[in-house]
Amino acid sequence: MKLAKITGAVAAAGVAMTILTAPVAMAAPGENVIPAAAELGIQAEGVLPHEFQVQKTGYWCSAAAARIALTARGKKIEQSTLASYMKVTTDGLPNIKNLESALDHYAGTTYYQVKQWSNDTELQRRLKEDVIYNVSRGHAVVINVIRLNGRNYSGGHYATIVGYRAGGNEFAVADPAYAGGKLAWLTGANVSSGIKLRRYVA
Repeated sequence: MKLAKITGAVAAAGVAMTILTAPVAMAAPGENVIPAAAELGIQAEGVLPHEFQVQKTGYWCSAAAARIALTARGKKIEQSTLASYMKVTTDGLPNIKNLESALDHYAGTTYYQVKQWSNDTELQRRLKEDVIYNVSRGHAVVINVIRLNGRNYSGGHYATIVGYRAGGNEFAVADPAYAGGKLAWLTGANVSSGIKLRRYVA
C-alpha cells in the first residue's frame, strides 16, 4: 500500500469529507480503502473522512448515526444490519449500550464507551475533551439528543460528531434526520445543551 499526501474537500454522491494534509493510504490493485485518521497519525482540527447517509426509516436514527461513525473507521455497514444488531424497534433504540456494542463489534475494537455526566457544566467540558481526543484519533462521537440545530426531537434522536475546530469549541455534526446531508458547525454549548440525559458514546 502506497502513501500519498492529499488535501482538499470532496462532496459527491452522498459523500462528505474534508481531508487534512497528511499521508493517506492509497489502495493497491484489488483493494478498497477508506483511510482512517487514527492509522495516519492525524492529530489536528478538521473533519474526519466519512460517508453521510440519511436514516432509512423514522426510527433508525441510531443505526444511521452509528453507520456514519463507522465509515470514519473505514467500515461500511448497512443500516438494516446495525438496526438488527442493536435490536432497534419502531420505538427506536431500546438501550444506548446496544449502540456502544455495535460500534465496537463492527469496528473490531473495545474502544467505545457510554459516557454520562452528573451536571451540565461537566457535560460541556467532558464532551469537548472527548470530541478533541476521539476525532484526533479517527473516531467519531455519537450523541443522543432531544434538541439539535434548532430542531426538537422530543422522543430522543441520534447524530454524529465527525469533526471540530476553534480549539474544540465548535463541532461538525452529521444529523441523519436532515436529508440535505450538509454538516452543521455548532458550538459545543449548543450541542451539549440538547443532549438527552447528559450522555453520548465516545
